[in-house]
Amino acid sequence: MKKIISMLSLALMLFGFSAPAEAECNGWYLGARAGAVSNDVSDDSGIIGGGDGNFDDEKLMLAGSIGYRYEWFRTELEFVWRDYVKQGDEDISQKFKTYSYMLNFYWDILPYNWLTPYVDLGLGFSKVKYHSIALETVRNSFDTTRFTWAIGGGLSLKMTNRWNIDVGYRYYDMGRLEKADISAQEVYVGTRYIF
Repeated sequence: MKKIISMLSLALMLFGFSAPAEAECNGWYLGARAGAVSNDVSDDSGIIGGGDGNFDDEKLMLAGSIGYRYEWFRTELEFVWRDYVKQGDEDISQKFKTYSYMLNFYWDILPYNWLTPYVDLGLGFSKVKYHSIALETVRNSFDTTRFTWAIGGGLSLKMTNRWNIDVGYRYYDMGRLEKADISAQEVYVGTRYIF
């Protein structure tokens, strides 16, 4: 009987310590990410880039988010900024740039471990800008908004119950601009703090 009481007391103590720790992992958070993005403009018609555009150079991307986490799941609003890509020579100058407003959903597979994998799905809109000048004359110019979906995954390292560091990958599909398919791939490092 004494052993049973001792075991129950130990279980209650462990629950008492673990429950607040798990509770600290849940709640509202702010996040920031930085990484490299590579754009893909598939345009056989030549409208974007005149058939000779190449916009897959790796460029800087920065993102900020506010979200809420509860146990295995996270939901957040995020703004993603991407540096513009410039191509051309003395005769032709081309600039391509995108940025996105996203609603993201995450599944933390092992939510209370020090290291947990996660997958994510995002829905939102992207601003797509393209500007082409040939011999000092504007050849093509687009500034439009497109529906965007994204999918990705990564690993999250729990530094404390409130502070996490994320490393991940994400693929974006930004739809079509004229006859061009617009997409992007990014790798990033990020941080989140629950308050």
